[in-house]
Amino acid sequence: MRNTNQSESIKIPRWRAYTWGVLAALTCPCHLPVLALLLSGTAAGAFVSEHWSLAALVLAVLFILFLIAALRAFRERP
Repeated sequence: MRNTNQSESIKIPRWRAYTWGVLAALTCPCHLPVLALLLSGTAAGAFVSEHWSLAALVLAVLFILFLIAALRAFRERP
């Protein structure tokens, strides 16, 4: 019964680590032009084009938070 719990604990951190990594890659500020292009013609795209520096700042903060979470999740992986 103990082996079942160990196998579950191995799968959950790996999944979380990859999820945090994908979120970090998506929120990387270098992807802001691609994000603006994808959102063009929408209200969100208009907001991003009007407030370019604010969007870059928010994405940079989110990127750092997601990257820290991903690195912690990979480090805690057994």
